[in-house]
Amino acid sequence: MSSNKNYDISSFDLTLMSAATGLVLLVVALATAALTEIPKATITLVFILVLVLFEAVICYFAFIIHKKNKTEETAKSLEHLISEVVRQLDFPSVITTADGKILWANKKMLELCGAQNQMALSGKNFSILSGVPMSEIITATGKKVITVSDSNFYASSYLMEAADRDYWMTTLEDRTEIDLLEKQINSESPVVTYISVDNLEELIQHVQGSYREAAAEVDEIVTSWAQSIGALIREYDREKYLVIFPKARLEECIESKFDILDRVREVRFGDGSMSVTVSMGISAVGKDINERSRNAQTALETALQRGGDQAALRTANGIEYFGGKTKISQKRTKIRSRVIADKLIGHISEAGNVLIMGHKNPDFDSIGSCIGLARLALAYNPNVKIVVDSNNSNFKCSTAQLISAMPEYEDIFIGAARGLDLIRSDTLLIMSDVNNLKIVESSDIAANVFNTVIIDHHRKIAEFEREPLIAYIEPSASSASELVSELIEICSMGSSASDAARLSRHEANVMLAGIMLDTKNFTRTTSERTFSAALYLRAAGADPEYARTFFFADLSSFVTESKLGSEVRLYRERIAITVCEGNGTPDDRIAASKTADTLLTVQNIDAAFVLIRTDDAIAISARSNGKINVQLILEKIGGGGHFDAAGAQIKNTVSREVLEQLRGAIDSYLDGDSRL
Repeated sequence: MSSNKNYDISSFDLTLMSAATGLVLLVVALATAALTEIPKATITLVFILVLVLFEAVICYFAFIIHKKNKTEETAKSLEHLISEVVRQLDFPSVITTADGKILWANKKMLELCGAQNQMALSGKNFSILSGVPMSEIITATGKKVITVSDSNFYASSYLMEAADRDYWMTTLEDRTEIDLLEKQINSESPVVTYISVDNLEELIQHVQGSYREAAAEVDEIVTSWAQSIGALIREYDREKYLVIFPKARLEECIESKFDILDRVREVRFGDGSMSVTVSMGISAVGKDINERSRNAQTALETALQRGGDQAALRTANGIEYFGGKTKISQKRTKIRSRVIADKLIGHISEAGNVLIMGHKNPDFDSIGSCIGLARLALAYNPNVKIVVDSNNSNFKCSTAQLISAMPEYEDIFIGAARGLDLIRSDTLLIMSDVNNLKIVESSDIAANVFNTVIIDHHRKIAEFEREPLIAYIEPSASSASELVSELIEICSMGSSASDAARLSRHEANVMLAGIMLDTKNFTRTTSERTFSAALYLRAAGADPEYARTFFFADLSSFVTESKLGSEVRLYRERIAITVCEGNGTPDDRIAASKTADTLLTVQNIDAAFVLIRTDDAIAISARSNGKINVQLILEKIGGGGHFDAAGAQIKNTVSREVLEQLRGAIDSYLDGDSRL
């Protein structure tokens, strides 16, 4: 403080000081000359030197003082200018203490608050105006949205320091008009929809009826629905429609759960037991109309891969599904199978090596389809391996004779660790009987191989993070072994590798067991294609009696099944649920599925759910007689599968919690929620 006071003098004061000092020095010099014998020339020289030195010091201080005054002047001018700029800002501003106490507000802020609130600003918290505490605004990361006097603002805060204290300056950016404009643009943005009739041609082949009348009725329903939501509609191909409507009407469609699905389903044939269904792919996201169109087409493909009769809505958060109330109809054709076979052979031939794997805890269908794919791949590429858990009981009993009779299979089956070592840039990975990458035999292999092929008969759970080269997902097929049998049959007819692609009886036995497993000995989800595949396997030497021996259960599994059967409880009058602690082995899942099948033989039971603990998870096996879609129910808790056969696995929980989740999913389904 004292140093500042020393410099607090004016230029006039320095001038007076300089004159007084010069006069004093002159007097001293004259007195010295009169009273001493020192030569006058010396005295004069010393006087001049001292005077010059003193004047130099005086000039230096004068320069410092002048500079300081100029700086202070500039600072005051800038301070005044900044104060005026802030005061005249076009957006409301306030200055507060660190705890949110308002110290100052500019003109715009006072105008925003109104005369009745101006006094309230003084020393008060901003929450009196905005409902949001000032302390919360200034500590927010980025901009915070608040409402003041029915207007929307972005609040931005900036830290300032003065006199060793922290202050915050907060500015408000009016977003009201911009938000209204964005809302209007968003509501008017186009939603692209593709609609495809699933099964009209297939139904015509099986029932008596007029194709034109049915097609016209479906066309009328689709057109009427499009007009009701103000949409543009064009039929771009036979029974395929492009529909574009404003996003403002999308919520209306969601609330009605895309009731067009139900209206089309009312179009029936023959005795009324068979109905027409449609699939829809809708996209409300994308930077432009072309991207939304691509997203809608992808969503439609997903809906079809899930079995049809549903709407797949692509949003910023992923895909939502609606519908899926009917059993899957036969959709694939021999032509598509041939196209898939040709593509698959091409990728196998170009690959440096081929890895094949199914799902964890493999069943006979997973093992059989992998063996069939290995036989097909070996005809075009010698470097083929099957990644599988060789300790699995299903694997041991179904491949024991195969390995002993065919030496080439001794080195084909490998574990997941060795499979990782075989990955190359040109490796082709074929996944069979699974499209959920979380439950494949090795998720690490699936994540690290770039070129993938998926062959599966389960409904598609979600979009793939990386699109596979081939996604042959056909929920209408009984099993993956059925799909692979068709591919092998096509490839073994007239090709140069026909002999090498033919199945041996040992391979055919395992594949036949896979079909028998998923069809419950040809009593469920069968079609003419299923029996055709079985006939081909039988011609290759498969023995149904021998394949049936794979299903023999040991005593522990029999005991587990008995325990599960004794704990059955009836829920909602027609659903059987049973819960049991398992033995901690993979065979528990087999016991659960067998128990679920058995429960369906009980009178008035439309669906059965069996819960069993296996290691750190609760496994659920679900079966239905066709009146209840168990796949939709289990999808709500993270599972999946087919209309009448599904499963789920929930980790790190207890049976009681899983049972409550299951009951909630059943209630949601039975009470009419068609959103998947």
